[in-house]
Amino acid sequence: MTSEKRLSSLELVSRVDSWPYFSRDPETYKKQMTNYYYFVIEGFEKPFGYAHSNFVKEMTWSSVWSVDHEKHVLKLHSPNDFQQRTQLVHDTLRSGHDSGKVEALRHWNKESFAIYDSNGQHIMDMVGSGLPLFGVIVFGVHLIAYTKTEDGLKYWVPRRSKTKMSYPGKLDNTVGGSLASGEKAADCMVRESAEEASIPESYTRANIKPCGALSYQMSRTDAGKPGCQHQVQFLYELELPQDIIPKPCDGEVEEFTLKTIVEVQDALAGGEFKWNCAMTWIAYFIRHGIVNADNEPNLVEICCRLHRKLDIFMV
Repeated sequence: MTSEKRLSSLELVSRVDSWPYFSRDPETYKKQMTNYYYFVIEGFEKPFGYAHSNFVKEMTWSSVWSVDHEKHVLKLHSPNDFQQRTQLVHDTLRSGHDSGKVEALRHWNKESFAIYDSNGQHIMDMVGSGLPLFGVIVFGVHLIAYTKTEDGLKYWVPRRSKTKMSYPGKLDNTVGGSLASGEKAADCMVRESAEEASIPESYTRANIKPCGALSYQMSRTDAGKPGCQHQVQFLYELELPQDIIPKPCDGEVEEFTLKTIVEVQDALAGGEFKWNCAMTWIAYFIRHGIVNADNEPNLVEICCRLHRKLDIFMV
């Protein structure tokens, strides 16, 4: 184990869903927001995310943006056009990357992801490098795969590559990834399973079991810096026969090993997993009755924190 302190299920969930709740403690929430700017797009009533003040101050904002330091509003002024919004934000982020002055943009992720307004309308795309910086809602897929053995169910648990920028060497869900713009969740899960774990696409598509969704709001980036992450996970399970063995494929994973449920629980409590993986695993435990009202006194609170309403608003 990497940590002497044993983390309870509530502690594991709370350190991921770590953003204050306005309804519970308005003053703490308002204090949190003093470090953030509301990311607003002209023509839309509600903000799209929360950008940390460090990012706002490091960037050089062109004339298509306005920054109100008193009201903490970062506003994009653009025509009511999907492509132009997408291009303007892309150019802004690329400029920050090319300058070399914005630490969070030194690594460039060119994949495009969908940005939705409060009514669910797809209004623009954003490159992956910008998602945690603007604090927008990000959608992903996560898979827990298992195999039946003579000793019962065992779970395929990968160890992240030591060269990963975030959580290097930590344990992870069997497969996970972000939902690309225009991609369906099941298609993303099939693709990621092939890319990360060498699981045949035809097998995954025929056998994956959708298991709902999680939502939570983190107050740090995957790099461990202060920031806002609104996350939605679409969950899947997959039983693998003994002749299909996950294998590293794209350099994201160092190795896959089989673990019992007790070994997974022990590794979670010892802090060996990437932080947000705890959400996926605890949801699995609840779904299968491993964690229940008789053995977990904080079950209701945990369930609420696994399904946070992601409401982005101004205070």
